[in-house]
Amino acid sequence: MPRNQVSTRRTFLKTASAAVISGPVGLATAKEISKNDEIKWDREADVVVLGYGNAGSNAAIAAADADSSVIILEKMPEGGGSVCVSSGGFVVPTNKDDYYAFQKALYELSRSEWDPEILRVFCEESLKLGDYVKSLDPQVTLAIYGHAGYQNLPGADCVNKISPRNVPGKKGGERLFGIFQRAVEKRNIPVLLNTPAQQLIRCGNEVAGVVALENGKPINVKARKAVVIATGGFQCNPELMKRYVFGNPMGYLGGPSHTGDGLLMAQSMGADLWHMNSVSAPLGIQVPGVKAGLAMVTRRPAFIWVDQDGKRFVNEKKLDYHCSWMAVNQFDAIKHRYPRIPCYMIMDKTYLEGAPLISSGGSGYAINKEGYVWSKDNKKEIESGVIIEAPTIEELAKKLEIPNPATLVDTVNRWNDDLKTKGIDTEYGRTPTADPNQKAVFVGRDVKAWSAPIEEGPFYAVKLVPVMYHTMGGPRRSVKAECLNPYGEKIPRLYVAGELGSTWGLTYQGACANADAMIFGRIAGKEAAALTPWS
Repeated sequence: MPRNQVSTRRTFLKTASAAVISGPVGLATAKEISKNDEIKWDREADVVVLGYGNAGSNAAIAAADADSSVIILEKMPEGGGSVCVSSGGFVVPTNKDDYYAFQKALYELSRSEWDPEILRVFCEESLKLGDYVKSLDPQVTLAIYGHAGYQNLPGADCVNKISPRNVPGKKGGERLFGIFQRAVEKRNIPVLLNTPAQQLIRCGNEVAGVVALENGKPINVKARKAVVIATGGFQCNPELMKRYVFGNPMGYLGGPSHTGDGLLMAQSMGADLWHMNSVSAPLGIQVPGVKAGLAMVTRRPAFIWVDQDGKRFVNEKKLDYHCSWMAVNQFDAIKHRYPRIPCYMIMDKTYLEGAPLISSGGSGYAINKEGYVWSKDNKKEIESGVIIEAPTIEELAKKLEIPNPATLVDTVNRWNDDLKTKGIDTEYGRTPTADPNQKAVFVGRDVKAWSAPIEEGPFYAVKLVPVMYHTMGGPRRSVKAECLNPYGEKIPRLYVAGELGSTWGLTYQGACANADAMIFGRIAGKEAAALTPWS
């Protein structure tokens, strides 16, 4: 490229970067100081960590173990973030080369941006995660609870999803975070709860600290070496969701603290962004009065999913759980609507007999933190209208306001006829039973019977929408977890880890978010601790 074109491009990028920093409403601006300024520092440490979840706690542990002083700022009344409401799983592969091939295929098939060096480090470090967790708590036992979600891809057989046992905590996520929390406490790392970080402090082009709110009052926290942002994603910020993610509205499964605070602060220093259109989202149900959604895991065979016109649109048992949102994320360019958001799960009475539609053993903020318990006989949800009941499919269609009720009747009749006369779903290839050679994605939660006629009334439906565990996007980072600008240059003394600019693109293998946060949280803490103090 001619020199004048290179110069023009760099000028354009710098102008665009400046526009991002000062542009759209809601973006933070960094507080500028100079080394000669007499600024009052209310608190200080070598490494200041923003966010007390998986990535933040592991960054703090690594920095402390490297003989640096650390302080953690957390906006919520307690730590845990997304890890506490997750299954507590992380992948420990059996072979790093197969694992690399598997993850590489996910990026390439979805045409997502990725960094081969970051992926290689991730795969190598994933092999050590079990030993690392045991080093923090020798009492823990680790169990395999599932395998790959995309079992047709090369290397998929190496994927083992692991979760902790024999340590305090009701659910897997609480147990995993408890291990990190006790390690933080053992190292006497100060944690300021109810203290949200609001603004980075910059000295020239370096990050020097952060402005936070403590007891409702602004404080200046000096970071002698670096700031690590580990504040999670932006799924609970409607403005940012509309800006970056196609196909709203969506609910959330993770905690309500994920409002993009760290994203905006990193942008104030000129951070580049990646993976902004990527989320992990199964389909689920929104219950009135409950903030978070509840994920739908299908356990019985007599059901189908239909769009707002009463038509099926996917093999409901073959799609990957974490990628389910992509099956409904379609815009109708003629009627100008999202005909599958919401969509509907259609069932007969056999699906609801003898067990709750949503298991209380699942993960997510609604179950783990809000304490919502689905009724064992489903009556509470039928009476509240969350489950819609009707004596016939035609009456059910009318209650769902499907424009032509006969369409849903025809859809169910075709489903029933296929299974009774042909033995297979001719529309989307759903089989009566699971592939006996397929490993369980969730051990104990997968079922052998996949398909059965929908013919025993009364009939039922629930409204389904995408419900997010987490967003993937945020500041682009280096293999050392350094926050990068649009030219690929590191922003001095700023590190990012966890959901904030995670490794993952459009297709996501379950249990890799916790693994990614553990690995790059530790890398961020270690690298930050290795710096020379700026003053």
